[in-house]
Amino acid sequence: MPNNICILFVFIVWVFSAGCQAEPSRHGLNLCTSEETLLFGFRVSGEDKYMSLCEGRDEGYLTYRFGTPANVELQYPEILDEGSWGDFSFYGYSRGGGAENDAMGDYSISFTNQGVEYTVSQSWRLRSNEYFLGVLVNMGGSELYCKESAIVSLDR
Repeated sequence: MPNNICILFVFIVWVFSAGCQAEPSRHGLNLCTSEETLLFGFRVSGEDKYMSLCEGRDEGYLTYRFGTPANVELQYPEILDEGSWGDFSFYGYSRGGGAENDAMGDYSISFTNQGVEYTVSQSWRLRSNEYFLGVLVNMGGSELYCKESAIVSLDR
């Protein structure tokens, strides 16, 4: 069962990542099934691979997928049930106050699968007008960063 931090994280990510979501009609493919909701996702820069964070119907489960629609290379967790929400760690920090206070936000969701740490992170900075979304894969000291990076206007 999701907790309030998770719901806040998902809402904030949805608000600020609308331009990077991998919706089939606007931004290409995603790896969610027709029975799932895409919480957020993106195409990996320079590749034909996608990252999708999907929610099961009625908040039934949370799952991370990476790969292509024809070949999902990683789905975590393997068992998709209500307990999957506890398989992820959530972090969120934001500071308001407009450009004068350098308003910003940092959010992440992470998990460990077979000794490999995965962290999906999102950051934005109002003063420098920056936005970043990516996945850090830490394999015991060796790191790989799959990213979708863009400078976007946060002006509303």
